[in-house]
Amino acid sequence: MLSLTDIAYNIFWILFYIIFLASTILGIFYMLAKTKRQRFLKNKQYNLTFFHVKVPQQNEFEIDAAEQLFAGVAGLRRSTLEGLLKGQYQVSFEILAKHGQIGFYIVMPDELVEFMEKQINGAYPTAEIDIIDPNEVWDRGHFTAIAELKLKGPAFYPIRTIKEKEGDPLSTLTSVLTKLKKDEVIAIQLVTSPASNWWRAAGNAFIGHVKHGGNPEKKSAPDNSMLEGVEKKIGKSGLDVVVRVVSIAETKHIAESHIMNVVTAFEQYTDVKYNKFKKSRVLFKTKFVNDFIYRNITPLNIYIPILYNTLYSRTSVLNITEMANIFHMPNKNIQTPNILWLIARKASAPSNIPHEGLYLGINQFRGSQRGIYMKEKDRTRHMYIIGQTGTGKSEFMKTLVLQDIAAGKGLALIDPHGSDIDDILEKIPESRIDDVILFDVSDIERPMGLNMLEAETEEEKHMIINSFIALLYKLYDPNRQGIMGPQLERAIRNVMLTAMVDKESTMVDVLRLLIDNKYVETFIPRIQDPLVKRYWTDEMANTSDYHKGEKMGYFVSKFDRFVTERTMRNILGQPKSAFNFNKIMAEKKILLVDLSKGKIGEENSNFIGLLLVPRILAAALSRASLLGKEDFPDFYLYVDEFQNFATPDFATILSEARKYKLNLVVAHQFVAQLTDDIKEAVFGNVGTTCVYRVGPDDAEYLEKQFDPYFTKSDLLNLPIGNAYMRLLVDGHPTTPFSLAVDWDMVNKTKKDPSVAKRIRENSSMKYGTPVNEVEEYINKRAGLNKQGEDSQLLEKRSLIPF
Repeated sequence: MLSLTDIAYNIFWILFYIIFLASTILGIFYMLAKTKRQRFLKNKQYNLTFFHVKVPQQNEFEIDAAEQLFAGVAGLRRSTLEGLLKGQYQVSFEILAKHGQIGFYIVMPDELVEFMEKQINGAYPTAEIDIIDPNEVWDRGHFTAIAELKLKGPAFYPIRTIKEKEGDPLSTLTSVLTKLKKDEVIAIQLVTSPASNWWRAAGNAFIGHVKHGGNPEKKSAPDNSMLEGVEKKIGKSGLDVVVRVVSIAETKHIAESHIMNVVTAFEQYTDVKYNKFKKSRVLFKTKFVNDFIYRNITPLNIYIPILYNTLYSRTSVLNITEMANIFHMPNKNIQTPNILWLIARKASAPSNIPHEGLYLGINQFRGSQRGIYMKEKDRTRHMYIIGQTGTGKSEFMKTLVLQDIAAGKGLALIDPHGSDIDDILEKIPESRIDDVILFDVSDIERPMGLNMLEAETEEEKHMIINSFIALLYKLYDPNRQGIMGPQLERAIRNVMLTAMVDKESTMVDVLRLLIDNKYVETFIPRIQDPLVKRYWTDEMANTSDYHKGEKMGYFVSKFDRFVTERTMRNILGQPKSAFNFNKIMAEKKILLVDLSKGKIGEENSNFIGLLLVPRILAAALSRASLLGKEDFPDFYLYVDEFQNFATPDFATILSEARKYKLNLVVAHQFVAQLTDDIKEAVFGNVGTTCVYRVGPDDAEYLEKQFDPYFTKSDLLNLPIGNAYMRLLVDGHPTTPFSLAVDWDMVNKTKKDPSVAKRIRENSSMKYGTPVNEVEEYINKRAGLNKQGEDSQLLEKRSLIPF
């Protein structure tokens, strides 16, 4: 029988081997788990998503709104085994300040993107989330200072949380981030991870000890107010947190002073009874930089229960209320300059938006984006674009024009600036070069003719005359103050009908008929309309030259400049127009009208545009004869600054042109540019509305078109290239949504200056006429000799009281 000594000896060795074997197995398992975890973390470092979060400046979100956000993160804690293998989820909340801007960012593993989006949207419903590239702060080549902040006391001791009525602590924190110079950076990073329950257990043990065993430091009655603070902290979910601060500046002194300013700002969270942040010494700077870049946190806390204190900690524990006090989105009470606010809200496009058709741009909302398209059949209800100059509306229009060109469609673009056409010409595909007609009004060597008196039928004649009278009202009597009037209308109507007796008549002839009686006599025998003939034989024949001057003087004085100024005369004085609008539509040509105000003057630019619009309308309406006989192609009319050409004809186009497949895209700068009848026609007939940034009056007027999705403030503050749209889909307008110009598509479109040069040369040679031939013809029709005006014509013109 074994002695007790032998039994004890054997038991000792059995236990030793069991412990050794268990330790070895646990050690191997730990090493394998550590290796697997390191591999996992290494891969994770390259799979982070960066959110830039912005809120409207006038928001009323309170500090505790962020508690919901942090509660979600705290609830992500993995099981012990999974945490050992993979580590806990880590989410970083950051404030980054550069010269002139302070931004709020959240960084997370890719797998948490959807979860964090929901958490942010739940806490801040009006926030905008942009997925961005990583913020790079290390590439500036200056002095860098770093710091880590940790809690000085036990994890269960709370810090001071500041109530809203006491002021927002974010105001103090962000105020030290202002006035940075170029290339200076301050970054505050709070990397969080769901905490285990050790700190709560320690807090409960501390409370129990104080209540039952007295204060360990002072043998006295328990301090209930002190226990209340601990109970409040451990009563809410907690997060392991590491606070890192990085400062980059031109000198070491400045960089370190920025760090101290941030550390000082964190002193507002000091609670003298409990806890405070202290600056911790960073021993391994390389590790700090890596952890900062990859948003790493490694919780480790050595807590001594007997002392109720922490011997060593890598991280701090903050509950969700404390975290919300430090990091939350700013509200209207924060007056710190340079914060990157959400200046204009975004909204998701409806689900019924087409997935093909005319590409309009990108809808970006809450981290996701999709292309926006428009069906061809919905384009027949026209598109209206409004926005201040330089907001991106012209770029948007160009993307539409280029798509129509690439698709082989027929179109006309009236550009009062000329710059858009210059850009478009370089991007026209080779296959469509021969389809382009470039009407450059400033081409004085080979001017293209535009005879506004050309008409095939009586209906066309009266349409042209009515359009011309509307043009005169638009130019000289827009407010209908009686400057024009019925007598002048009647005179112009009869004179133009008289000129149209001769198919080669032009506006030069119209002016001559007004001032040259002998010239009138050559037309009278050919007049078929008895009322027009009697106008000359009965009325004008019995009117003195003086009274003729009274009746027509204003018209002659204004219109004279358009037929005596050389550039305009050489266009309007040609007997045959350089191109036929009916053929342009039928053959799907590309008519680009360069009305650059800088080249020909604003009044000339407006005048030519006002002549062209009714001619295009007349060509569209002439398609009525084809209805039911054959199908004819859609034609697209693009007009920038269309208020300059918005006569009653435009109202007709908006209401009727869709019947004849003339589809409009019109743009201008502000609503006040439109008369009431045009305004009613636009907002009553246009199917799709696209609004870029506008002024205060327009924002107030348009707000009701987009309420409740967008406000007046949103309309006033849209960034360049961004718009709000109501899109027609299958004949019904959608709810408003935000739209951004696809700058990638704009910038990637190939440009070829040689193509533009070829088109200019082709159009000039094919459609232009040598200036000497034009002037020779005009001189002949006007009754001019080689030396200048006929003396008789001068004598007659002198009777007109200018």
